[in-house]
Amino acid sequence: MRKNRKKPASSDRSAHQEPPLNKAGFEQPPQRTRDDNFSLFHYTTASGLIGIIETKSLWATHASFLNDTTECQLLSRLLTPQIEADFRRLVPKLMECDAFRPEIQHALRGDALTTEAEKATSAILRAVDRTSPIHITSFCRHAVGAPECDHGLLSQWRGYAKGGFAIEFDESQLDDLILEETNAHSYQGLITRQVEYHDHRKAAKIDRFEGLAAATLRVGFRENTPNLATRPEVSQLLGDRDLESYIRAFVEAVPFLKSPRFAEENEYRIVALPTRSAKLVASINDKRPWKEISFREGWGGTMVPFIRLFKDLKNPLPIKKIIVGPHRDQENQMLAAKILLEKHGFDVQVVKADTALRF
Repeated sequence: MRKNRKKPASSDRSAHQEPPLNKAGFEQPPQRTRDDNFSLFHYTTASGLIGIIETKSLWATHASFLNDTTECQLLSRLLTPQIEADFRRLVPKLMECDAFRPEIQHALRGDALTTEAEKATSAILRAVDRTSPIHITSFCRHAVGAPECDHGLLSQWRGYAKGGFAIEFDESQLDDLILEETNAHSYQGLITRQVEYHDHRKAAKIDRFEGLAAATLRVGFRENTPNLATRPEVSQLLGDRDLESYIRAFVEAVPFLKSPRFAEENEYRIVALPTRSAKLVASINDKRPWKEISFREGWGGTMVPFIRLFKDLKNPLPIKKIIVGPHRDQENQMLAAKILLEKHGFDVQVVKADTALRF
């Protein structure tokens, strides 16, 4: 760009300004996605079950702290080549308009444009996290009548429950609770949907991200050289979309893309976006109270942020059944679960899995 010979926008941090989520128009009532051919199961350890029953709530874990280290990265991997290609198309045209200095050709050699493309997606993801971080509660969808509905899924007993428990939920009543939760606390959104393991481009509706490279450059021009940004030939190349206009597409895609290696889980998620701080709630004049963020110890002694969904709501958790997982002391585990449920007013069926596995 030309203004007192400043550095080009593509190498300036302001080219990746993080848009405020509350301007994205994201908030909406949760959509009902019930499928009567499947039932929802949440696998948890003994301590997890105790916490769920005693607090009458479900934990939604911050997406950056989930077990799968590739969570929320698949969309960026899809978009980076697309954004990079757009950069390679736009930069020469902007140079023809005398919008970049000639030496920008040298600055953008090698992997520089790839790095800039990665920054473009990272800026939006950071904006989401800074304003309303993604929190996730996971379920497995088991086909009604399938053996898993009575005995659970072996990989879940091993990977998550450690021989603990599988809690079956009524999906329709869970939707009611989600709506109640949305009204009770400050959220930018609550979404429920099945995870997609295949054809991520189609699942993410990749066409919704067209123009992201131009929008990224547009931010840089407006911040560094506003007069240049309004020139007709430059303005035409950069378009009229702002980065915040892509936030909704990001949030509706990022948490629901997962590696096909996990397809057996047939995962269904509640994705919650609580407003990050009480101060931010006040600044956007949201009359709903802030949703407090809690912390727990994770695997290996790590600290994990989470929120409690449905805590202190009028309606109870819609638990249909609890399966006691494979355990060397399964009978006593079953008895303990019944005592726990009775103590806290839950009239719920408790059954034993027949999986031959000891923990």
